Amino acid sequence: MERDEMLIALKKKLTPKRYVHSIGVEYTASCMAFVYGEDVQRARIAGLLHDCAKCIPLEEKLKKAQKHGIPVSPCERENPDLLHGKLGAYYARKKYGVTDEEILSSITYHTTGKPDMTLLEKIIFVADYIEPNRKMLPELPEIRREAFTDLDKCICHILKRTLTYLRERGGAIDDMTEKTYNYYRKD
Repeated sequence: MERDEMLIALKKKLTPKRYVHSIGVEYTASCMAFVYGEDVQRARIAGLLHDCAKCIPLEEKLKKAQKHGIPVSPCERENPDLLHGKLGAYYARKKYGVTDEEILSSITYHTTGKPDMTLLEKIIFVADYIEPNRKMLPELPEIRREAFTDLDKCICHILKRTLTYLRERGGAIDDMTEKTYNYYRKD
């Protein structure tokens, strides 16, 4: 599927705010790809489609995951919004014609990250957090600078901020987020 077709389909599936966010992640991912020597087109596709399943209602996310044989962790069962990465990868393949396994993995893990990410997975994980339309979060200017100077340090910084935020709010923490943080932190 060509980009213009993806945009038309996404506009129908996402809220206006989420659509703008997706274009922002596409833009940011392509800039990061230039800097780090990743394939820009792959980064654009992964960035554009990373949230393609975000606006599915929560209960429907669970039903669709079960229907399509997507494994659901206890944390995802408690917080079905976490399933949008896995469902997004499924829809990227089935509805948008993406066959590149690394793009699909980048979509799957764009929220939690995973230990030993590929360059493209790192770019999508970071681009989702730092894109220009994001509300200003604590330490975001520093994290944005790190994104273009030290990708692993940036990933660790994002994960630390995310875990701190979730712990302060009493939110559910996906095991993969913890594993990813432990992998990338340098004590």
